Order: sequence, then C-alpha cells, then structure tokens
Amino acid sequence: METGSNAATVAGLVAAGVGLGGALVFLGFVGGRSIRDSSPPMRRSRRNRRERQPESEDDVDVARSTSRSLGKHGCQRKAGDSIMHPDNSMGLGFSMEQARSMADASQAAAMTRTPAEVLAELQRGNVRFWTGQATRPEKSAFERRALISKQFPSVAILGCSDSRVPVEIVFDQGLGDMFVIRVAGNCLDTTTMASLQYAVHHLKVKLLVVMGHEGCGAVKAAQLPIDVIDREPETLGRLLKGMRQGLDAADLARVQDVKAADREAVTTNVKTQVETLTRDAGIMGKVDSGELIMLGAVYEISSGIVDFFHEVSGKDAVTVEPAIKRAPSRGVLSRCTSPEMVEHTSAEQKVEA
Repeated sequence: METGSNAATVAGLVAAGVGLGGALVFLGFVGGRSIRDSSPPMRRSRRNRRERQPESEDDVDVARSTSRSLGKHGCQRKAGDSIMHPDNSMGLGFSMEQARSMADASQAAAMTRTPAEVLAELQRGNVRFWTGQATRPEKSAFERRALISKQFPSVAILGCSDSRVPVEIVFDQGLGDMFVIRVAGNCLDTTTMASLQYAVHHLKVKLLVVMGHEGCGAVKAAQLPIDVIDREPETLGRLLKGMRQGLDAADLARVQDVKAADREAVTTNVKTQVETLTRDAGIMGKVDSGELIMLGAVYEISSGIVDFFHEVSGKDAVTVEPAIKRAPSRGVLSRCTSPEMVEHTSAEQKVEA
C-alpha cells in the first residue's frame, strides 16, 4: 500500500515536470524566441564574434593585408589578379616561390610610378599622420617574406637622427617603402653621400629628400662660438664646423624672433645639403632626364607637418595637384640646366675661395 502511494507520488511529480517544461517551451516560442536564444544579448554577441573570427593566423594576415590594400589604394582587386597575391592565397600556403612572385610584381608596379606621383603619396601620408588618421601600414607575414629577396623603395630621405623625427612614421609608410639615412643635422659626408648614390643608381628611387626639423640640436650647436665647439669631441666638433660653414652664408643674427631664427637656420642647412647634391653629376643626370626629383623639407615637431621647398627637378617643373603650387629654387636649377651657368658659378666659387 505504501509502495503504491510512493509510485503515485513519483508519477505525479513527473507529470508536473513535463507539464511545466511544456509550458515553458510553449511560452518561449510564443515570445518569438527559443529557450536557447534566451541568453543575454551580450553573451550572444560575444559568441557571434567568436564564430566570425578567422580560424588561423594566416587568415588574420590575409584579412589585414586585404584591409590595408583597400584603405591605401581605394579599390578592390579584380578577380583576374595574380593568385600569388596574399589577398587571393587563402588556403594555398605561403611559399617562397609565391613570395618572390609577389616581390617581382610589386617592384614592377613601383617602377611605373612617376616622381610626381611618389611625392603626392608622401604628402598624403604626412597629412594622414598629422591629422591623426595614420594607417601604420605594417606588413603581414607573407609581405615581410616577399621583402627577403629584394627591396624597391621609391623614396630616399636624408634626415636627422633626432628621436622625435621617425621618418617612416611621419610619412605613414611601411616596411620597404623608404630608404632612410639618418645622421645628426641631416648632413652630407662620405657615408651619407654614398648611401644616397646607392639609392639613386641601384634602387632607382624617384624622390630624394633632405629633411631638417624644428629645434634641431645639431644646427643650434653649429652656431655656438668656435671656442665652445673646440671643447667637443674631435669628430663631433669637425661635423659642427662643417655645418657652420653652410650657416655662415645666411645672416642669422639679423633675425630677431627666436622661432623664425630657428626655422631660418634649419632651412639654410637643408638648402646647403641640396645644393651640394646638385654638384653630383650622376644624380643630376637622373634629375635632368625626369627620373628623379630632389627636394628640401622641414618637419615641424609641434604640428607634425612637413613643409616641402627648394625643389630641383627636370626641365619641365610639375605640380602635384592644381591647388598645390611648388615654386622651385631658381638658384639651384640654374646650375643643372645651363652648362654656361655651371662654369660661371664654378669660377665664382674659385674666386671666393
């Protein structure tokens, strides 16, 4: 009798449970969602994000490369593009053969760009930097592998070693985009001149820039009295005295405003280096043929803006955009366009010496 009572009790509980479960299921579907979907929205969105994540590190690299390519060039690749490009390499693996093929294709594309196009991209990169829109185009694993076999930068820059002037960051460029020489005071000597000659003749860069910057310590030190400079280490003193010779050409003492005097000294130093480069016959041959543009530039630390000036270009001066007028320095151009003027200038320099 007692056993029968227990069995009846159990049966009643089971029936009640089934009834309650059925009611919940019914209420769930009537409410427009199942019990499985009744988890909090935050958890559901997290679960969805996990499901949408790439399945491997290679997928991450491909996604980053694709995003960067779209952002930088503003267009999608066509379906007929090479399958060797990482954008189209999903699941194919990243072999060295594919990396070399990509390097060859990228180099061929870089060689078709004109110096004016390279300059325009450099200016756009600087605008992205100082407006806070920098893309920081770091390379994917595949793109870094493609750079193992060769480099093909389009720009060579002689800049200052100052820690506040990281050239690639200032122009929002990535690995392999720029050939950078950095030395205190962005000065030419045997090593820096040789490096620029290598960039022009072997790497075939389209743009050569000498870039100074606001508040350059080397430029300030070069204006100190000679007896103060003589107390510096021998090699450093020799560098500062060399810079001082170029600065003596400008009457900096007449500039009363401190900031204006600083800018005048920096730009004078840049002009001196550019004019020195105009005496290199090999580099000027590239300029005259239209393969190369030389420019001076000043980076303003306070704003992040790079101001280009003192252009040395071929027979036909160009403008990057109709709204941007870049007046070349006739004093520099006169040396490279007229053999008679070159001889006259050389004669004047000998007399002055």
